[in-house]
Amino acid sequence: MSFLIMYLILTSYFQLLPSIFTMSDVVRFFHLVLFFPLAYGLAKVVLKTGFEGYGLVFFRGWHRNLFIGLAIGFIGWVCLFTLQFMIGRYEYIGIKPVGDVIVMLVIIIVGFGLGSLINDMIVRGLVFHHFMGKLPVGVVMLISITLYALDDAWLEGLTLQNTIFSVVLGLSLTYAFYKTKSIWANTGIHLGLNIVYGLFFGVSGRSGDGVFIFNDNQISSLLSSWLSTIIAFMLFIIVIAVFKSKNGVVLSKIPIEKG
Repeated sequence: MSFLIMYLILTSYFQLLPSIFTMSDVVRFFHLVLFFPLAYGLAKVVLKTGFEGYGLVFFRGWHRNLFIGLAIGFIGWVCLFTLQFMIGRYEYIGIKPVGDVIVMLVIIIVGFGLGSLINDMIVRGLVFHHFMGKLPVGVVMLISITLYALDDAWLEGLTLQNTIFSVVLGLSLTYAFYKTKSIWANTGIHLGLNIVYGLFFGVSGRSGDGVFIFNDNQISSLLSSWLSTIIAFMLFIIVIAVFKSKNGVVLSKIPIEKG
């Protein structure tokens, strides 16, 4: 019951409020920032803990996990958009003026950075903190992936194709969290792919709101429609190869050691 209460409150704040009220970039920024005291307060009252109840913990090497994940997600989605241009889905026109690019990059990194972290705290950190040790690992991962797919439906709609894509992408994010026992690696992956997406569609998700100017030709080929899911599955294979490593490249241990 405690998990359900926290999940509903946090998801309603994060996803429902922006769908009810129109938010400018400034208002949306404060909306995202204010999530953290809300989440911390709930964790203190309900879980008798702090941000560690969401997997938001610091240890020696946390930043390494973040940047490894960031590189994986960024390169994966660069490949996705490159292929979409090659098959004719998108047509490059140009890039916006330098001043606009700088502003947009700040908005994209801050907006998607906070948004990715918050989403990961809710659908992975909170899930693993509450259910790990009580349920089999596979069931915990299934719950997390299911909630991620439902959460993604707020933005993309609840369709079969979008659901399959969210499930496949959720495999990488959830596996990275499970293997590192903290939020940084999967948030890095999440942020990396969101940054590339934002370069084309901005934080609004609308064509033309990003850094690049391009035409969306809306071709209806099977390859174009499922390319993001294919790349997401390939990303999962890469994530498995990277995070199953025991060579010390990825450091993440609980109990937490600050540093």
